[in-house]
Amino acid sequence: MGSFIHTGDNYKVIDIPRPDPRVLSEFGRLPMDPYAGGKQRYRRFSQYKMTWDEAADGWGLEVLKHRPFLQSPEVNSYVGGVQRNFEPLRIDPTPQIDAGAKALALDEHDAWQINVHQCRVVTNAEVHGVSVPEGPHRDGHEYGMLAVFARENIGGGENQLMPTGGGEPFFAVTLQVNQALVYDDAAMWHYATDIVPRDESGGHRDLWIVAFNRWANRKYGPEFERLATATGKGAR
Repeated sequence: MGSFIHTGDNYKVIDIPRPDPRVLSEFGRLPMDPYAGGKQRYRRFSQYKMTWDEAADGWGLEVLKHRPFLQSPEVNSYVGGVQRNFEPLRIDPTPQIDAGAKALALDEHDAWQINVHQCRVVTNAEVHGVSVPEGPHRDGHEYGMLAVFARENIGGGENQLMPTGGGEPFFAVTLQVNQALVYDDAAMWHYATDIVPRDESGGHRDLWIVAFNRWANRKYGPEFERLATATGKGAR
């Protein structure tokens, strides 16, 4: 389990295992995200079934068949209702996901479905480093995790937690490399400020955005996509 740096009501900041160099190198090879409203974000996306492995004393991941990423307009006013097609992850996120799941004390008797977004947000003189185009929000999941793996030549990128519906943040943190924020998504909204370059050479922030849902409440598959589109009850 990652060590706790800060613990609050329904959220924690933790240290997470440092990825191996191959995992880190993948951030530099991410395809551009064409749905972010600019040229600032690059992304891959995969979904997994997560179960507890008693022998290993940890969580194991089974990658699910690749599908588009869907949110409803109710959840995402920016690109809700759009089936977004991303290339899948090419790395194994298990050690860091395991640390986050243990910090959240997820029920080991349940199977969980998780979404993992691997992202790089860039900024320079021409590109505004918008971290969250949709603004403060919640994602409609049970739990979330934001993990940072690089902050190169930037300021900003402060993660904020605020009451449901918005308002002044009750917690803010600038996550450093190999740190993560885990939280109860149903209990609050979240946001991240834009990143800004320290000089004209530009910079970037590498991160994962992770969502956890019990398997019975999974946000995956054609039935979920049909219902989300029909009823406006989609989620990241």
